[in-house]
Amino acid sequence: MSKPGISLATSLLLVVSGLTTWGQSLQDESIAELHIRANVPDQKNFDKFLKRDLERYFKDTKKKTVTVEYELLRKGPTQSGIAYPKFYAWVTIRDEGTVDDEGAVRVAAVEKNRFDVTDFVSKADIERSPMTVDRIFPKAVADTIRERLVK
Repeated sequence: MSKPGISLATSLLLVVSGLTTWGQSLQDESIAELHIRANVPDQKNFDKFLKRDLERYFKDTKKKTVTVEYELLRKGPTQSGIAYPKFYAWVTIRDEGTVDDEGAVRVAAVEKNRFDVTDFVSKADIERSPMTVDRIFPKAVADTIRERLVK
């Protein structure tokens, strides 16, 4: 016959062990993954939200109605610490069908329902100072941006 104190101690040990395992599984799903899942829009809304928010940003910046086309420069988000996940894209801004501007943009995915533009570097600025992009974009993305200008 076992003593009640040993049974209770064993039960507590199992509970603590289970919590530790649960805590480890949360660590295995990194904080980065949790931020991505909490902030990046679902696939069905991603394009619609990004296009909407890019057009809103450039409409406000240029003080006129524009349409925006984009091409992601890296698959998937980049996550650093507890910041919002970032996406990098090449954008073409059109005014009534004519190219008004183009360049590289960094956007942050926020709460699954919007993108905030954090930086835009125009093609003209990149051509003048190609290393400018190194201060804003990860190295691989900055290299991709410079390669676009050579084409």
